[in-house]
Amino acid sequence: MSKKERHAFLLRKIKEDPFLKDDDLAKACGVSVSTIRFDRAELGIAEYRERVKNAAVDGFNNLRSEGEILELELFHNGSSVLTTDDTMSFEGTNIIKGQCIYAFAENLALSVIAAKAALVKVANVKYINEVYSGDRLFARSQVVRVKEKEFLVHVFIKANMNEVFRGKFSLVISDN
Repeated sequence: MSKKERHAFLLRKIKEDPFLKDDDLAKACGVSVSTIRFDRAELGIAEYRERVKNAAVDGFNNLRSEGEILELELFHNGSSVLTTDDTMSFEGTNIIKGQCIYAFAENLALSVIAAKAALVKVANVKYINEVYSGDRLFARSQVVRVKEKEFLVHVFIKANMNEVFRGKFSLVISDN
């Protein structure tokens, strides 16, 4: 593989999967790890740790799972709806990432206790069925217990009348 072909390969592969390590890339290209590091430097491609950090930050910043609040009785219960789309799915599939479903549930739990900031002390969650791009999620929350600044909130999410997620969130409201 020529240097030009190797550079094109590196750019394509790292764009597809930022979690590839230099030794994996070296094996795929049939060159040394030093050559891959030199090529990355020439191409302006960050090292592995930086790529992983950037992928995590990008994923978090692109997470759009707030939903639309339908009803809210503060400190009692609430409901919300979210229409999923391809931006929430695993690349190359139409299956929605669990982190999007979790974020949707956590946002409703925080809304029902009117918390601008709260610590999720414990979250016990169960993913029951897969959710697909285009599915409309309906969530219901219920405050089960209140003890000073600590709340226990249950959240149930359905898609197409089938339960897909359930969670128990122990939330502590921040003094700040």
